[in-house]
Amino acid sequence: MPTTRTQRSTPSRKKSCLQCAKSKVRCGLERPSCQRCVASNRRCTYATEVPPSPTIRAAAPASIATPASLSTAFTEPSDVTVVSEREPLPTLPPLTQVQVPVQAPDETLNFASVDLVPLAGADQIRDRWLRPFLAVTGQQEVPKAFHPYTLQYMSCVLRTYPKQMASDSVPPFIHPTQMTTGHVALANCYSLVRLWHHRAAGSEAIVADTVQREMDRLAHGQTSGDTEQLAALQAYLTYCIMAYFSPISGIPLVNDATMVTLQEMAFCAAQGGLVSTAELAGSRPAWESWIVASAKRRAMFAFYLLSSVYNADNNVPNFLAEELRGVFAPDAKRVWEARSREEWEREYARHLALWPDGPLKISELWRSPETGSERRRERIDRWVQTTDEFGVMLFAVCVHLHGY
Repeated sequence: MPTTRTQRSTPSRKKSCLQCAKSKVRCGLERPSCQRCVASNRRCTYATEVPPSPTIRAAAPASIATPASLSTAFTEPSDVTVVSEREPLPTLPPLTQVQVPVQAPDETLNFASVDLVPLAGADQIRDRWLRPFLAVTGQQEVPKAFHPYTLQYMSCVLRTYPKQMASDSVPPFIHPTQMTTGHVALANCYSLVRLWHHRAAGSEAIVADTVQREMDRLAHGQTSGDTEQLAALQAYLTYCIMAYFSPISGIPLVNDATMVTLQEMAFCAAQGGLVSTAELAGSRPAWESWIVASAKRRAMFAFYLLSSVYNADNNVPNFLAEELRGVFAPDAKRVWEARSREEWEREYARHLALWPDGPLKISELWRSPETGSERRRERIDRWVQTTDEFGVMLFAVCVHLHGY
């Protein structure tokens, strides 16, 4: 009876042992002696050094720079679990090989000199938590009334964002090219999210403590420049969404203080600008400036959605985000997903041709005297036709609140 064999690729002659290579036969590549040499009772020698084990080879991502203090904790479970022979800690789960979830662009990206316009009134983002308690003189604000099903919809979508990192992707408020530029905050976030979702039973306490310490580091760390502030905000926001919607039982990481910290980080990011100078002028910006500005806008929208759900769950009123009135809505799907400078410039040229009257602003999705007018609906339809899933989700939430 013929034996069924699993097909596999022929090993390279350079990897074969010297005896199999000389005999021109398939080598099993077993170490220290291959099966063929053992069966023939001959000495088995290799010309090359013993390759590293799969565990070591998978220890760190090829393109994500993870600091030494965290790399072993997140990517080599054996080093984490064997802390002490006397007092063993719960075993952390072995992670699959960490890979950059997007192909790196052909050219080098330089984020050293992004050109953004500071956001006027950014301090309103920082002080947003005070609005339910402080009445504005001469102004009567009406809280937004979310339908329970709308809140369920928002929660359902938001909780999927960190899980995308656990499946070799990124949330829609992180531009894929950011994962190839060595941001420590995002590299740690990528590893910790996978650790959170792939944890072993019994390791909940150490996993939650590790995430909490990283959140504290981001909250109290000094960041300089738009790109560092953006990466810190994106990572902290991801942790908040993950811990709030996929919590570890009995270990709450998101509370009022956490949300105030998140608002402070959003303020710092917005203070540097949510739009590039060229975008305001109706021309094409540098790709790097656009990546930072566009990712900031998306992170800001995601933060406000999380804040709305959190406030509703805690019986705190939500108010219209007037401070974001002039912020552009998420860009077209093909512009956001471009993976090379040439492709992005081509898609952005199409974007400019599609919007001779200026890009859609998020406030155009809110209720106003123009709501339902032919001109307003034409602009919204034009935007919906080209936006991605994140934009469609924002559109759905705004329609539930303000109509169309």
